[in-house]
Parts: sequence; C-alpha cells; structure tokens
Amino acid sequence: MQPKSYLNQKLNEFGVKYQLGKGAYAVVYAADDLEGISGERNKLVALKIPTDQKKSYKKQMAEAEFLMELDHPNVVKVYSIEFNRLHNIFFFVMEILEGKDLEEIIDLAGFQPLPIRNTERMISQIFDVLKYFREKNIVHRDIKPANFIIDNFTGQLTLTDFGFANYQNKLDPKSLRAGTLYYMPPEQLDGKPEPASDVWAAGVILYRMLTGRLAFNSTDESELMRMIREDDPQPIKELNPNIPDYLAEICHACMTKDPNERYAFSYDFSKV
Repeated sequence: MQPKSYLNQKLNEFGVKYQLGKGAYAVVYAADDLEGISGERNKLVALKIPTDQKKSYKKQMAEAEFLMELDHPNVVKVYSIEFNRLHNIFFFVMEILEGKDLEEIIDLAGFQPLPIRNTERMISQIFDVLKYFREKNIVHRDIKPANFIIDNFTGQLTLTDFGFANYQNKLDPKSLRAGTLYYMPPEQLDGKPEPASDVWAAGVILYRMLTGRLAFNSTDESELMRMIREDDPQPIKELNPNIPDYLAEICHACMTKDPNERYAFSYDFSKV
C-alpha cells in the first residue's frame, strides 16, 4: 500500500488529515489524536511513516526511542511508537511542526546577513539545546540549519533530525565521520566527535547568519577538509562591520581548532 493511501484514514487512534511532507526515508502526515496519546485529546500531531519499513526499521526505531528519552523545549517530541496491524506498518507519533527550516530562512536572505535581533534569538536557542546535550553526554553530529524548524507564529526553533546522534558514547564505528562536511570540526573529520564538535557547527551557523556565507567553502571535498583543519575563516567583522563585538567573539570562540578552547555558553543572551 502506498503512503498516499493513508490520507483521510484512521491509523490506530489517529485520524489522518493531510500530508505535511515527504523525504527520502519517510512520509509525514498531520493527524488528529483521537484518544489523547499526546496528552491532549483531538490535538493535531504528526505521524512519521518510514517509506522502507524493513530496511529502515532498526535505525528509525533507535532514533525514536532515543528522542522519547529527551525533554527539552527545542527538541522535537516523540509521543509514541505505533504498529498498525491492518496495513502492517510502524509509525511514530510526534509533535507537529509547521514552519520553515533555518536553511530556508538563510537562503531567503540571499547571501546577506540576517537581522541581529533575529540572529541572537535563534543562536541562543541553539546554544540552549547544546548545553542540554552536554549535560546528557550527547553528540548530535549533524547540527546544521536544515535540521531546525522555525515555528511560523512563535519563532521557536525545534531540532528535528537525530539520525547521527551519539548518546553516552554509543557510536556506530562504521559512521564515525557522519554528518555534513561544511559544519564538521577537525576532530569530527578524524572520526573523534565530542560535545564540543556541535559547538563548532553552531559557530558555522552563527557565521552564516551574520555574514550570509559559510565559514569554509569549496566544491572540492579534500580542499574543504584541508581548510577546516588548517585555515581560519575570514574575520567576521571584515564581512560585516556592524556585528556587535560580543557576537563576533562568540562566533570565533565556537570555531577554535582545539575543542577544549571552544565557547562554553558563558554569555547571557537574556540581557540583549
């Protein structure tokens, strides 16, 4: 049965209403929670249905179980893991997120800096997630703009994709260098990710929001890796002289080559 056939059907105790999106690995629907499994009866939730039920089962299940253990306002919530006997499918009941991802917001700016206030609001939420991860001994390994959804009404960021996350040092040795190259620090390139690796990635995001550019950019993968290991990014205030000093300093501190010297969430964004 094709995923599109679930429209306007009932899957367990969820009334499917419309399709939210479709990716390489899953189709996501909006549905009414008829029995309140999410904590509220008739609440609108998202149903994530993996497209390849057999091949992706182990990976998708591990990610969902991992997410169910987390409790942070900027991390997507998974309410339940369900199995539907009629269609012989498993699916995940998740918090519904409707909005653009941060990559789309940056792209819409057309290689221009985002407004400082917007940047402060977004990076402070990203840092708050990373502080939580550090306390939980989690390395996400794929912190990038496309993995953050920005709510259309509140502006809240929510981190959605945890396919590469390492929890309590439970890394798959076959995927030690997993992630997105533009946001990888030197130690992750070498297969040795740690919590500070996500701080580097947040620094690259901050650099993009403040300048409209990637900190390191090359179409040649080996050259890009060399730049990450050996070069410093162009000084941020050369690209945007209007950046407040503290933001430029934080961005620089996020992308120091030595992970032990990276930014440690010391700035109080509530005062700006």
